Amino acid sequence: MSSTMARPTKHDENTREALLDAAEALLAARGPDAVSVRSVADKVGVSTRAVYSVFGSKPGLMGALAARGFHRLADLVNSVPVTSDPLADLAAAGPCAFRVFALERPHLFRITYDQISEETYSQPETYPALFASFSALESRFNRALETGRLAKRPMVELVFMYHSFCCGLATNELSTLPPPVGANFWKVAQGVDFKALWEDALAAFVRGLGAGRNRVSYLPPVGSTNSKIAAVEQAGREDAGGA
Repeated sequence: MSSTMARPTKHDENTREALLDAAEALLAARGPDAVSVRSVADKVGVSTRAVYSVFGSKPGLMGALAARGFHRLADLVNSVPVTSDPLADLAAAGPCAFRVFALERPHLFRITYDQISEETYSQPETYPALFASFSALESRFNRALETGRLAKRPMVELVFMYHSFCCGLATNELSTLPPPVGANFWKVAQGVDFKALWEDALAAFVRGLGAGRNRVSYLPPVGSTNSKIAAVEQAGREDAGGA
């Protein structure tokens, strides 16, 4: 008597995108707690096996969502026009990329920058996406530094400050919106032109970096996220030097 073993179902890129779209819709509607392997599978009309086959686990699914957010921000930063004024281009990444990302997909903004967990960003596809968003801003800082109008600091410090500044602005602006996105907070700010506020704030921030003190580079602790960034940067410098 012969028996035929069922072959594992192959899930293509369309299945993957459908699962991520479903997970993002649940995240937007009811927050991170609503995203589970079962809820995503039910929304797409597939078995939980399909979710496990594509992402491996719920942390893998959340990591893929976070990667989607990081890539979206990187794409937005890279799409900001490059002009003859590198400092203006650096400042423009705030209102034209960070703000756009936070307003168009606040649920992704929150799990990538506001509520990020170690379990999420340690997933295999999450860190490369995070680094892509880092690199997009790094390229703008490099152009600005070449003008000699910014104080020289380790790149990770510059990007950290910029991210922190933008995340603070984005978090506060989102809080002014009605639930479920915000909490109708900052009622006294009704009528404020937030886009113009971002533009003025980022321009002032970038000018302030020119008044700062120069700092020598440093190597962060081995094994830290920053050490990975530093290692990639160092490898790039060595490749450029040997070219």
